[in-house]
Amino acid sequence: MNYTWQLHTIVNHGLGERIARETREAGARGGTILVGRGSAHQTILQLLALSDVEKDVLITLVTDEQYEAVLHAIRNSKTLNKKNRGILYAIPLCGGKQMSEESNYELITIITNRGYADDIMAAARKAGARGGTILHARGTGTEGDATFFGITVVPEKEQVLILADGKTASNIKKAIASLPCLNKPGVGIMYATPVASFEQLGNGQGE
Repeated sequence: MNYTWQLHTIVNHGLGERIARETREAGARGGTILVGRGSAHQTILQLLALSDVEKDVLITLVTDEQYEAVLHAIRNSKTLNKKNRGILYAIPLCGGKQMSEESNYELITIITNRGYADDIMAAARKAGARGGTILHARGTGTEGDATFFGITVVPEKEQVLILADGKTASNIKKAIASLPCLNKPGVGIMYATPVASFEQLGNGQGE
């Protein structure tokens, strides 16, 4: 099967499995749920009803044919309402229609050794970020193993996901790249991916 889109749905912890079930009913073959923590100004958290710290990041691969039906299922999920909100965006994969939908948003991904995520988010917020999601991860090697793109492969990692519009994304990337704590070679990597269909979920349509 030729998957052409990667859908990311970020919701409060515990809701990912319910939404995954609804996407399967809409034609998706399955999904992967990563558990992380949200990081945003308290006022923003209250505004979006995203005050729970733990988050589910549901990753769903779909084809061009499945894309609209699965998007519709997530947008109209009975799991999401004024209390339980989230965000949705799509990343085009090779071989599909690519960015047939215009979007001015980027997903900034930073992978670093554990302990730097909060400093990264502090710098990102000063540069205009409204928030982000921090995932805990493990490397695939041990101390003394070979390096990958200049990063020593060690077990403890943090992955920071920040969604921002184009102009703000540029400022955020510059702010993160200039952090003194990240000046040491091999501390981490950062890359940005264009996204489509970015939207906030949960405007009261659920029960």
